[in-house]
Amino acid sequence: MSDKKEEQILIRVSAAEKKGFERAAEIAGISLSAWSRQRLRSASIKDLQEINEKIPFLKPIKLEE
Repeated sequence: MSDKKEEQILIRVSAAEKKGFERAAEIAGISLSAWSRQRLRSASIKDLQEINEKIPFLKPIKLEE
């Protein structure tokens, strides 16, 4: 993920959700931003693959023959 991250997503959550998300990020040893991005990426990959749609943030990997 070397692409420069310039865009922002603002979401509203309850205090309990925020506390849970912060704790999960702490356990993972990463920032809340990184934790959230990882979870959003995983969920979007799963959802887009289910409908056979291209995942815009994944680049194809060329395999050597």
